[in-house]
Amino acid sequence: MSQVVFRWNIQRGVIVIPKTTHKNRMIENIDVWDFELSQDEMKAISTLDMGYGESRTKHFDPEFVRMVLGVKIHD
Repeated sequence: MSQVVFRWNIQRGVIVIPKTTHKNRMIENIDVWDFELSQDEMKAISTLDMGYGESRTKHFDPEFVRMVLGVKIHD
């Protein structure tokens, strides 16, 4: 299942950094290059509820991304 989520993000141009300490899961996480999701599958996954409420940040919202990119971090 996680391979499908990784592949969905990769096909959308999102950099995926999976976290695991288990060797078998690492191997599974890397094994996403021998298949591709169809456009219908991509659309179907995109319609799933991601659990975001109105007050949660949507990292895929263009306005939010523009705002974050404009923030200066001072030390």
